[in-house]
Amino acid sequence: MTRPLSLYLHFPYCWSKCHYCAFNSIRYDKPQSLRFLSALETEIARYGRRLSSQGRRLSTIFMGGGTPSIFSADRILDVLNHCRDYFDFSEDVEITMEANPGTVDLEKLTALRRGGINRLSMGVQSFRNDELAALGRAHNARVAREAYRMAREAGFENINLDFIYALPDQRFEEWAGTLDEAIGLGPEHLSAYALTIEEGTRFGADYENGLLVLPEEDRQLRFDELTQAKLSDAGYVRYEVSNYARPGYACRHNLCYWSQQDYLGLGPGAHSYLGDRRFSKLEDIDSYIEAVASGGEAIDESEPISPMLAGREAVIFGLRKTEGIHINEIRRRYPPADPDRLLRKFEQWSRDELMILDLPHVRLSPKGLRLWDRIAEELIAVP
Repeated sequence: MTRPLSLYLHFPYCWSKCHYCAFNSIRYDKPQSLRFLSALETEIARYGRRLSSQGRRLSTIFMGGGTPSIFSADRILDVLNHCRDYFDFSEDVEITMEANPGTVDLEKLTALRRGGINRLSMGVQSFRNDELAALGRAHNARVAREAYRMAREAGFENINLDFIYALPDQRFEEWAGTLDEAIGLGPEHLSAYALTIEEGTRFGADYENGLLVLPEEDRQLRFDELTQAKLSDAGYVRYEVSNYARPGYACRHNLCYWSQQDYLGLGPGAHSYLGDRRFSKLEDIDSYIEAVASGGEAIDESEPISPMLAGREAVIFGLRKTEGIHINEIRRRYPPADPDRLLRKFEQWSRDELMILDLPHVRLSPKGLRLWDRIAEELIAVP
């Protein structure tokens, strides 16, 4: 019996760094990027041989970054074909590539679609030019609209658009206008994230220096309520904290993360969860390249995952999904985890209208989903 596996490939280059971005990425460096691609393909071959011999089959592939679409279609498809050479694919494999609007044209998108990429995730973030400039994005609203049109013309039938809301000084009507335009375009999937401040970013420094003020929590929750109401009315189903999809178009790769399924991450800084071990690759690109070239695995950190920890994480990440979790399933998969120890918390959150208890089924209410980060921290702290 084959066992499914998800593959994440990290492309660590962008034309410029967005003000909010904490992902492992640098400005594009062509000579280094060619060495990176060679190292990535070496890793694909090594892991592919090993995992295929163990009966693993890829059910999803996600090319993220950074900006994968900064590379030519030929370079991207060379990597994908390398995956085909060394991994077994499921018949309905989902292959996603992230793309920034200013890095694609009709010719590139057409080649990528014909080459087998069947899901496109576009980082739009806003349809207002002032907001895009404030975020440090390299495109404007016109370029984003044109990129979406070209993706449809190229044959993509499964498109996600990414957006950020609850920006400093953002008004509800401004966010509603972006949502209305997104809905009017008709993508199959929408990701909507409240702006968060990350260390090491320009926004992080501005926040520390008092130059950036986020909306109060109550106001952020109202942005979330507006988002859910508009997208629900338009036929999008919220299936995870920040993700909405038309029926049948939930991102299977993302669901793998929240369902404790195995995934392999290759490329600088990529994370993996395989069996009972979690590990990450070296973030520094030159160090990653050198380690792979010398025959090493380029691993930065690695830790075993005990059944107790795996069970606790299954609860925490499972609650990101609107369908929630089944206590009996947690008990079955992770016997030492003892989810009953969490029931007192669950009962408290149920009284606070953050959680809906229909034991053994447990799920967060819409209000609870908006506060998932806080709930996750409290669950981690439960002895």
